Amino acid sequence: MEKNLQQLFDKYINECESSRGLRPETIKGYRAVFGHFSTMVPEAVSVKSLTVDSMNDFFARIKKRTRIVGRDTIKTGLEDSTIKTYGNKLNAFFVWLMQRELLLKNPLDNIRLKYPQYNDQRALTQEEVNKIISAVTLHPGIPLMFKRNTVMISLLFFCGLRAGEFIAIQGRDIDMVKRTLTVRAETSKSKRSRIIPMNLNLVRHLEEYIRERNKCGYKTEYLIVSTSKDRGLTRHGLKHWVKRLVKLSGVKFHLHRFRHSFACNLAKCGTPILKIRDLMGHKSIRMTEVYLRSMMAEDAREDIDRLTI
Repeated sequence: MEKNLQQLFDKYINECESSRGLRPETIKGYRAVFGHFSTMVPEAVSVKSLTVDSMNDFFARIKKRTRIVGRDTIKTGLEDSTIKTYGNKLNAFFVWLMQRELLLKNPLDNIRLKYPQYNDQRALTQEEVNKIISAVTLHPGIPLMFKRNTVMISLLFFCGLRAGEFIAIQGRDIDMVKRTLTVRAETSKSKRSRIIPMNLNLVRHLEEYIRERNKCGYKTEYLIVSTSKDRGLTRHGLKHWVKRLVKLSGVKFHLHRFRHSFACNLAKCGTPILKIRDLMGHKSIRMTEVYLRSMMAEDAREDIDRLTI
């Protein structure tokens, strides 16, 4: 007897967790997208119902879906980038079905989703960075909090870390002699380790923070600590930290904007894109290029002025 689609998806997720060892955040994303698919296309209950028509119905319906964002803001549809992400996550499940000969043809093979055009400026401006730093300086709190917050800003700005990589940093990942930070494979989205050279300003802030942290008697292996308990900062704590800084600085930002800033600042300094790709932990240059979309024409003025005939 053929299992229904939900049962097969559960089996797929179990394999992702146990055998493939995918990150919890990745698993969460797969579950969320499949949940949207099941809700928007309730008639798709078996593998046989995975057709080009059913997938087109799904994409058409989510483009018209109305939802509430925040407290009372009504929004219709999704960004092209989000729809592309939905397609990629469903495709991973469909490929799994085909590998087990449960699905004869992938319905997404005949659907070309619009490649998103990124025109928004994601990198933080110098003025925005100054306001965020000022907010930390003008509202220092206890010494440990001030030095921790300063290090957090420095790590994000000078290392371009993802949120999961950021809160997972442990003391063993820091080499103060070689001035390097290691992002371990088990905490990286790409599942590959990478070593990031540390800026001298970051090293100085780290030294001050570690001295204060030791003075307070913290024993946790995690570098960035909670200021209330001897443990690492949690994702919830990180979200609260961002929310507080947004309110104090007046800059509407999310953590990932520091990652965009990191990439763009390296490019402005003349760093080759292959090096930027490796420092950010990307598998392809195409993804790195997405992060460089905040580069302005004016950023190339000096390069143009150096041209001669």
